[in-house]
Amino acid sequence: MFCRPNLAVRALALAVASSCAHAADSTLDTVIVSAERGGAALKDTAAAVGVVNAQQLEQLKPTFIGQALNQTPGVLMPNLGNEQHNLSIRQPMTYNAYYQFLEDGVPIRPVGIFNHNALYEVNLPGADGIEVVRGPASSLFGANAVGGAVNFNTRAPRPGFGGEVAVRGDDHGYWRGDVVLEGGRDDLAARFAGYVARGRSDWQDYADFDKEGGTLRVDKWFGDTLWKTTVTANHLYTDMAGSLTPSQFADDPSFSQQTFTYREVDALRATTQLSGSFNEGGTSTATLYLRDNRTEQLPSYLIFNTGANTASGRTTDNRFTSYGLDARHEQALGDWRLVGGATLERSPDEQTEYNLAVSRDAASGKYTGYTRLGLRRDYEVMLDNSALYGEAHWQAAPAWRVSAGLRYDHIGYDYENRLQPSSQTGAPSQDKTFSAVSPRLGVTWQASEAINVYASMSRAFTPPEVSALFSSLDAPDLKESTFDNLEAGIRAEPLAGLALEATVYRLTGHDEVVNFSIQPGRSEPRNAGKTRHTGVEFGASWRDARWDARVSGAWARHEFVEYQASPTLSYDGRDMPAAPDWIANAELGFKPLPAARIALEAQYVGEYWMNNANTERYGGYTLLNLRASWQLSQWELWGSVSNLTDRHYAEIAASTYTGVGARNPEAQDTYTAGAPRTFLVGARYRFGGAGQ
Repeated sequence: MFCRPNLAVRALALAVASSCAHAADSTLDTVIVSAERGGAALKDTAAAVGVVNAQQLEQLKPTFIGQALNQTPGVLMPNLGNEQHNLSIRQPMTYNAYYQFLEDGVPIRPVGIFNHNALYEVNLPGADGIEVVRGPASSLFGANAVGGAVNFNTRAPRPGFGGEVAVRGDDHGYWRGDVVLEGGRDDLAARFAGYVARGRSDWQDYADFDKEGGTLRVDKWFGDTLWKTTVTANHLYTDMAGSLTPSQFADDPSFSQQTFTYREVDALRATTQLSGSFNEGGTSTATLYLRDNRTEQLPSYLIFNTGANTASGRTTDNRFTSYGLDARHEQALGDWRLVGGATLERSPDEQTEYNLAVSRDAASGKYTGYTRLGLRRDYEVMLDNSALYGEAHWQAAPAWRVSAGLRYDHIGYDYENRLQPSSQTGAPSQDKTFSAVSPRLGVTWQASEAINVYASMSRAFTPPEVSALFSSLDAPDLKESTFDNLEAGIRAEPLAGLALEATVYRLTGHDEVVNFSIQPGRSEPRNAGKTRHTGVEFGASWRDARWDARVSGAWARHEFVEYQASPTLSYDGRDMPAAPDWIANAELGFKPLPAARIALEAQYVGEYWMNNANTERYGGYTLLNLRASWQLSQWELWGSVSNLTDRHYAEIAASTYTGVGARNPEAQDTYTAGAPRTFLVGARYRFGGAGQ
């Protein structure tokens, strides 16, 4: 373990938080860097925060980030295939812009062009741990942090020289190779971690993929001042198998109608940060960052049948480059800790779309080819985001701590339509601006050495997405959606090795953007929705020399308070779709030898409605996963069996049935099939002394 002792430099907390966390004597002393800018012990944090530290990641060895996140309370990440996903944290399993994804506290995408799949742009081998802030975090990170924020802390390099190589593969055509190299001196060190993965699916007709990712981090120390530079690059190419009709899902979940749909992503992020103490009791940090991203798609979800042998579709090609600066200062003044800062960001974004004429084989149902037609969309948006933020933390008494935060965001969209405006090519060129104030207030009480209680209130916001604002001839007059949250929680360690936590919350959304049907076949986005999200999140873990056990999960109710879908159709009082009532993840581990471990994991997803009308329901599922590993000197061998019982299930099920009119399950209900039983084996070799 290499933990530089001067933790007054808060950038160091970002670098080694999870490394020091799993060395701490108490979970309550774990350093959290996402719930307060600069970092604080978990017991001083008035927020629900889940942590997956480096030790857990090395033990789990995930091939999909959801395998790690699903082990934290209140989190469910469905696996939509080849690292594609959506997410549920205090929200249904949603594709909406309700989450903020970050690397070392910097959002990985700009506001206005959210991607629910964006975590495939993260290189997990470069991470030292993951922190999940559940609930609104806009006062910390700005727009979209409604359901929560997921922050990946990069791992700091260590002196000396060392590294590792690993390889793994499964019985369904997946294989992956990893490499880590790190080393240097005490004042200058570097670490590279990356992997290459290939998938040649044998259980699904059309689901191959290729992925390459790498993270380079270089730390240079000037006394107690740290200059940290991080570069992360990822490339993903994946077939898009699409969803299934009820009969396809029931009879042959391996079937895919698709033969040419794809998604290709190139994502580059570079960050350089200088952090040090330049006055007594103070720490200043300046971060410059660059993002360069291109996502080219011919997506399965945009292909629609128009006849027995024909269909329509379209391509989308989105490209953005971001330049940003975040500067802040933290000052300790007696019982107070004050933080103030500002963020400036500019992101030119371009998108082009082409219409497609698609041919279809009526007998098999497969789409067999396409012809590119005319240009559908061609536009550029200059996305500007500026923010001022401040925090105050007051140690009111030895057992009481009060925290307050306030952030102001100003967001501008300068939209230029390069085509003649129309209902298909989009709105005329124009500017749109949005602004929001995001407050939060919290209090923690250390009731005893083993019991910590907290309560907080906070507000989050999300501005309209570019796709909602400018896709029609008349740009709708939309405003920001806001979300108010109340929560209270308890964290306890009543016995050595036993940790417990529970949180209750109520999150209310106002002015949410919904689709309002003006007439059959014609709809427009409006700020006409109000939702309520109420739940209980829980977690427990226990460990001794040979056994370990944990359980995490949530009960939740997500409901429409107001949703007028058309002049004659209201969903007021209905439950939201894709919102399981219960989710849970549990694991029992046993070490028959000091260097060997075997564990059985259960993942439970409860029933949920498939549509807004609450007429179609999916029954949920329970999966069992078995893992084993054996450490032998510098070698480690491991194996796993996922979906141990070979359960036939859907990662997500949906229906477009509104509750009125004709009913055709084959056309209106869709299922995304989950993978069958899968055997995986892997081996890793470590060398040198830096990474030990």
